[in-house]
Amino acid sequence: MKTIYEKLNPDILASINADEQKYPYATKALKTKLKSEKFWTSLQIDTIQMIITHSHESFLTLSYQDIMWGDKFLVNEE
Repeated sequence: MKTIYEKLNPDILASINADEQKYPYATKALKTKLKSEKFWTSLQIDTIQMIITHSHESFLTLSYQDIMWGDKFLVNEE
């Protein structure tokens, strides 16, 4: 089964990787957490907040499905 890190939308992953130079410790901690979880619903709120921050998405443009189920952040595998 894939980890959340492996399921990330390529654009979101690229944005997180781009932030690694500017925010090395926070970005590495986020990547470690994403590599250890398999389900979006297992993530803590602070981890989801970090994903949103590093993706440079505005909270105002996100739907509740994006936050609750990761719709905007994960690749649909169906």
